[in-house]
This record gives sequence, structure tokens and C-alpha cells, in this order.
Amino acid sequence: MEMTTLTPLLVALLSGSALILLIVGILATRGDQQLRVRISDYLVSGQGVPVDSRELELAEPFFPRVVAPIVRRMLNLMGWIWPRNRIAALERRLLLAGRPGQLTTSAFIGIKGWILLLLGVGTVLGASLLGYQRSPQLILLWILLCIIGFFLPDLWLSRRIRQRQEEITRALPDTLDMMVVGVEAGLSFENAMLEITNKWQHTLSRELLQVQRDIGIGLSRRQALLDLNERTGVPDVAQFISAINQADELGVSIARVLSVQAEEMRIKRRQRAQEAANRAPIKMLFPMVFLIFPALFAILLGPGVPSLLRVISGL
Repeated sequence: MEMTTLTPLLVALLSGSALILLIVGILATRGDQQLRVRISDYLVSGQGVPVDSRELELAEPFFPRVVAPIVRRMLNLMGWIWPRNRIAALERRLLLAGRPGQLTTSAFIGIKGWILLLLGVGTVLGASLLGYQRSPQLILLWILLCIIGFFLPDLWLSRRIRQRQEEITRALPDTLDMMVVGVEAGLSFENAMLEITNKWQHTLSRELLQVQRDIGIGLSRRQALLDLNERTGVPDVAQFISAINQADELGVSIARVLSVQAEEMRIKRRQRAQEAANRAPIKMLFPMVFLIFPALFAILLGPGVPSLLRVISGL
């Protein structure tokens, strides 16, 4: 692609970006003037002097005041074209990942779209500036980069979900042991969870803290635990919650149920450790075959190669 054909493309791209930023800026600054006046009348400082809402906004740092709203609106622009039937599945995955960075579905879709757009346009511009001619290989590379850019956030989100679930699974046996100690010492189930959240700082303790907050705002313990299962998606947590809810319905001692669950989780943790140890030789096989054995063969057989070559040449 020649520079003469590239110039209109650059002009159109820059003009479109400027128009989008102008629209976003207008939408960001537009608001209800009457509401602003009423808010400024009600905001009063300690000396009885009215505080202007504009002064409060200007007192905030530049990034959360100016840059962050523009970025959110640009991400939401891409979220409008996403199929509605896939929003619920994406919302579920973000919930399982712990909603990193307070990401919404629209923001995540916007990240996917902008990465796809930037990689696609960047590949075309880079190929044009470097003087590459249009060819099937270049088109295939462009398609491959677009596919990678589109699915890269999904791969990151899947990895985040897996890491979070593994962390919860590892922390569950020790958490249940601590809850057993607290309940047997005379604490209630909720107070035992409070002790865990006060002593430990990991994903499961933060989720238990959210359970306490849900109970504090009026949810039943059963519903709060079911919501915990929805946020984690861990089979061991689902088993634990099912046992606790059944104990509430049947009137079984919570301490006894927690003790049984803690014992089962310790057994499962031991079994997982044994399974990981059994997989270790298989994982070590590939580095040994492709990395260690060639170097070992070169050291052992290398000195005999010249003699072998002389014998072959003498024949």
C-alpha cells in the first residue's frame, strides 16, 4: 500500500477519533443545571459558607476526574454492539473472577473491541509504513492478530477465574478447621466467620466477610451462603454450603457438621497433593527428552563423531 493511499485513511481515522472524543466530552459535561444549583445550596462548609459542586469536582485528581470517565464511555461504546444473549454468561464469568478492577460487562466488552480495533489498524498501518505489499500471508497474519486480540481478554479472564478458584480450594480446609475451633469454643457460626475475616486476608476470607454483610442487611443465612456459592463456583464450597443448609433444616449440630466437612476437605487436599505428585514425572518427561537428553548425547557421543566421520570417509 502506497503512502498516497494511506494518507486519506490516516486523515479519516484521526477525524473520526476527534469526533468521538468531542461527543464523549459533550456528554460528560452535560448535566442538569437545576440539580447542580440545588446540590450546591445544600452543600455547606463548616463555616456556613456554601460549597460549589464545581470546586469539589476540581479538587479531585485529574485522572479520576477527567480521564476515567472518558475511558469508561469509550469502553461502553463497544459494549452496545455485543449480543444480548451473551451478556448474562459474561456477567457470570466476571462474578466468578471476583470482578477484577470493578469491571462491568460493558467495560470488558469495550476492552475486547478496542484491542481488536487497535491491533487491526496497527497491523495495517505498520505494514504500510514498512512497505509490505498486500499478500495472502499478510492478510492471514492480520486475521490471526485480530483473533488473538479479540480472545486475549477472555484468556486472561479464564486464568483469573482458575487462579481464584484454586486459592479458595486451598484455603477452605484451614478455614473450616478454624471455624470448628471457634464453634466448639462457644462462638456462633457468624462469629466464627468473623474471627476468620479478622485473622486472615485471602479470597475466601473476603467472601466470608461479604456473607456477613449480606446477613447484616437482612438476608437469611441460607440465601447468603447460596450467594457465596454463586460468586465462587467451587465444588468444595458448594458441598460445604449444602451441608450447612441441611443442618439448619434438620436441626443437626453445626459443630458436628463443620467437623465432618473439615475432615473431608483435609482428605481431599491430601488426595490432590498425591495426584499432583503423580503427575510430576509425566511433566518432567518433555523437558528431559527435548532439552536434557540432546545435551547429554552431545557430551557423550560428541568426541566419537570425528572418528566416525573418518571411518565413513575411508570407506
